[in-house]
Amino acid sequence: MDFDIHLMRDERCTLVRVQGDIDVVSRARFEEALFDVVDAGGPLVVDMRQVTFCDSTGLNAIVAANRRANERETQVALVALPPRVMRVFRITGIDKFIPIYDTLREAIGAFPSSTTSG
Repeated sequence: MDFDIHLMRDERCTLVRVQGDIDVVSRARFEEALFDVVDAGGPLVVDMRQVTFCDSTGLNAIVAANRRANERETQVALVALPPRVMRVFRITGIDKFIPIYDTLREAIGAFPSSTTSG
């Protein structure tokens, strides 16, 4: 399957939808997209429901984006990891420090709305 990325902005976050394999071939493009979103400000949600494979280079890209987000006082969350991909995140312990949600609604709901007054 080909690798593809789609970005969508919401009032609460930027959604990056990833499709295909996240590996040594696609890592640079994937990491660049994540860094661009983090550098633009605001939380990042990575929808991984159509990811077919994620190797250590893909994991490293996500960890690097999370580190960069923390430096910029924003957040990264992952959503809808297929079981095969989720297993890698659990084995490596990444699921302990990057939030992973089952649904997009849960992930987006974790971020405060910029239009909320208080």
